[in-house]
Amino acid sequence: MEKGNIRNKTISGVLWGFIEKFSIQAFGFIQGVILARLLSPSDYGLIAMVGIFMMLAYALIDSGFGTALIQKKNRTEKDYSTVFLVNVGMSSLISLILFLCSSLIADFYHEPILQKIVSVYALLIFLTSFVTIQDVRLSIHLEFRKKSIINVITTVVSGLFAIALAFMDFGVWSLVYPLFLTLLLKYILYWYYQHWIPKLQFSKKSFKALFGFGSKILASSILATIFENLYSIIIGRAFSAKDLGYYSRSDGYANLPTKTITGVVESVAYPVLSELQDDDEALLSSFRRMLRTSAFIIFPIMIWLATLAKPLIVVLVTEKWLPCVIYLQILCLDRMWWHVHVLNLSLLKAKGRSDLFFKLEVIKKILTIVILILTVPMGIVYMCIGSVVGAILSMIINSYYTGRLMNFGIIKQFRDMLPSILYAFSTGAVIFFATIWTENQFIRLGFGTCLGAIFFFTVAYLTRSRELRYIVEIIKNRTSAITKHE
Repeated sequence: MEKGNIRNKTISGVLWGFIEKFSIQAFGFIQGVILARLLSPSDYGLIAMVGIFMMLAYALIDSGFGTALIQKKNRTEKDYSTVFLVNVGMSSLISLILFLCSSLIADFYHEPILQKIVSVYALLIFLTSFVTIQDVRLSIHLEFRKKSIINVITTVVSGLFAIALAFMDFGVWSLVYPLFLTLLLKYILYWYYQHWIPKLQFSKKSFKALFGFGSKILASSILATIFENLYSIIIGRAFSAKDLGYYSRSDGYANLPTKTITGVVESVAYPVLSELQDDDEALLSSFRRMLRTSAFIIFPIMIWLATLAKPLIVVLVTEKWLPCVIYLQILCLDRMWWHVHVLNLSLLKAKGRSDLFFKLEVIKKILTIVILILTVPMGIVYMCIGSVVGAILSMIINSYYTGRLMNFGIIKQFRDMLPSILYAFSTGAVIFFATIWTENQFIRLGFGTCLGAIFFFTVAYLTRSRELRYIVEIIKNRTSAITKHE
């Protein structure tokens, strides 16, 4: 694929990604507010207890093959069919194991209802394996528009179903049953856009080649999944479902903006960087632009969220969720660095250095364990503070090999992001001091948000931010292209 075409695909992918993510998150935000008012913290805590098992199952089903397919050149139908059969086989085994272990999981958390929930999730895991490869195919062909349409439709329809169930007092099951509707819609839409049917061909050669790359990704994915959910496991075991519910909601709100944007970056970055893997100059240029642009967007949003956490919680989900505030404020300082992690790891994958993943994950997870051992006895607040320290140290570790491969380590990356960091923290300070005079949470939220937005964009404009100019340029070009097309 030519560089010009790749650039156009990148821009298109980013724009469609933003449309998708922000549409989903806008609806998800409204849905979450409604559900949080209807459901209890314990309901969310129960789902969080099961989360790690679901995520581990999905990682094992894929086994790194999806990532390997994206990175591989000259893919064949045998490659696709082989991966499909592996996914189905793995899902069958994992679903059975999860079903048989459902009672043990319930006993571990001292929550009997988890046995039924885990059993239902086991069936869901098996059914999900039939659509995994279709999603990968869309990424390979850089068909981001189609992926966006599919994800928006499935999210909105299943979300409305969840709200209906909550109104009918289905409790925790309001968060479970809609997943089946999501899956059904994906079956239909993937078929509509691709008409792809696996040929039931298994190639040992293809399996070995893809597994050689994918197994290293799998190992790191398993480690990452375990440790991403380690806090939920420990809080669920050491404290209560209610406490875990507060933490999981805080974690969800902190993840809402950063995962929206980082998800766009990740879905576009890896396929695009993979296309540029043989051109180091173009690869680094694309990487730096993604880094600066994502920092310009993510940093101010996360600082805004941390500064106005209390009025946001009170206004949206009532004082019932006030214990979330302190967790949310701290976790924002953790999640604001995620895009840096994602981009550095995407670059390593694009260069075919999956061998480094396991090494990096082992180092980072040992660090996480040490931090947890030190902070668990002190309570959930100190666990959150520890996660911030861990995020910063992990970012430094992730960027080490990027520095060696591309001569662009953490110092140079930080230098690229520094203007956005200054914009964000100065905006946070303005919001804090401008709203400290009132205890009316509605006024604090509304006035602080408007003032922060005005201040941020004014300063960015006056200092001639290249990221702001770049974003404006993209919007103008796409608007012009749409107008001409019409």
